[in-house]
Amino acid sequence: MSKPLIDVPKEKLQQVRMDMFRKVQREKRRKKRIVSVTFISMLCLSLLFSIRVSPTIASQVAKIPGFQAIVTAIAIDKGIKDIVDHEYYEEINVTQSRKGLALTLQGVIADNSGFVLFYDADASFDISKLNLERVQLFQGDKEIECGCTFTMNASNQTYISSSVKYNFLKPIAYTSKDFKAVFHFQDEEKGNIVISLPFSLKNEIAKEKIFTANRTIDVNGQKFTITQIRRSPLKVALDIEVAKDNTMQLLALDDVAVMTESGERRDSIRNDISTGGDIRDGKFTLYLQSNYFDDPASLTVMIGAVQAVPKGEDFIEVDFGTKEILTKPTYFKGDISIVQQSVAVQMNKNNEGKLLMLSDAIKEDGTPLEFKGLTISRDEQYVVETSQFEEYNGKAKLYLNYYPNPIGENIEVNIPLQ
Repeated sequence: MSKPLIDVPKEKLQQVRMDMFRKVQREKRRKKRIVSVTFISMLCLSLLFSIRVSPTIASQVAKIPGFQAIVTAIAIDKGIKDIVDHEYYEEINVTQSRKGLALTLQGVIADNSGFVLFYDADASFDISKLNLERVQLFQGDKEIECGCTFTMNASNQTYISSSVKYNFLKPIAYTSKDFKAVFHFQDEEKGNIVISLPFSLKNEIAKEKIFTANRTIDVNGQKFTITQIRRSPLKVALDIEVAKDNTMQLLALDDVAVMTESGERRDSIRNDISTGGDIRDGKFTLYLQSNYFDDPASLTVMIGAVQAVPKGEDFIEVDFGTKEILTKPTYFKGDISIVQQSVAVQMNKNNEGKLLMLSDAIKEDGTPLEFKGLTISRDEQYVVETSQFEEYNGKAKLYLNYYPNPIGENIEVNIPLQ
């Protein structure tokens, strides 16, 4: 017999949140008192589990400002849990309203590599069809160039508690701690709703920890080097260079993780940008969950598989005018078809890995062919990946960003941190 669901009062859940985040604004406590923060984080995780099984608790939590988004972040990213435990999260609690929509910036996590904004939205009207289209970030009056990711709103919702993640293209200099986030919403009835939330950071920004690695990995004659490891509160970055004289084109490193000598493992960041740069340019970066607040003597880098294909055979060539497949690699097992400006690839599910992502395309004259979007469909036997491109009637090369062809698996390399 299943246990009955327990209804947790809103007031108790609200108190949990307030107890946890008020600590951010207080002076440093003695080491032994950090235990209370850890306890609260564990309580949050247990509540998150309850949310997954109990619709009653889920409906209560959804009404509590700032609670749902931070608990979800803690559940999927160990680095965020560390940030909360070590009181690096900064509470903001700034609200602005426009056209009946109230937007509250609950808190911020900021370092040299990026930002995470935790926000809530509520309204006097039905927001089940309210969509967040983009979020700009300004330092003073200057917009920061960065990659921004956020979760699209769920259908039939009446309240939003979510986050926006920024990945800076280059480390930010905190010459000013005055910022502004500009949210651009679109609603069927209200139209465009633009809300600006100015805020100022008060906490000291943690400095990035950089370690020289220079460890070369040879996988069946194909070499790449982990040049350095960079650790910030939000992420661990592995900077990698690929040997120019390799005979194969490296496409991806699968299931990368780092582990300390104590056995603490950090995997790739979920629901966010996990790779920076372009592996075809010979330099790229992998981003993992952070272990910034730990000080291990060494890190073991673990790679589940190295995916690579022969150089010069890493693309599909098509003619959008005649709808023909001109060439494809001899190893390629998928069925390819062209419909208007879309290229569909059907792969047997037995060979299914990560997405092929045929987003990098070049026209016959060498100029880029603009990628417009991607759709995925699946049945019991096949997965079909359809890539849409700009209007074009000529020939084009579509480069594979992934293909399941491992040349090495279960690789481990130990790197001292000096």
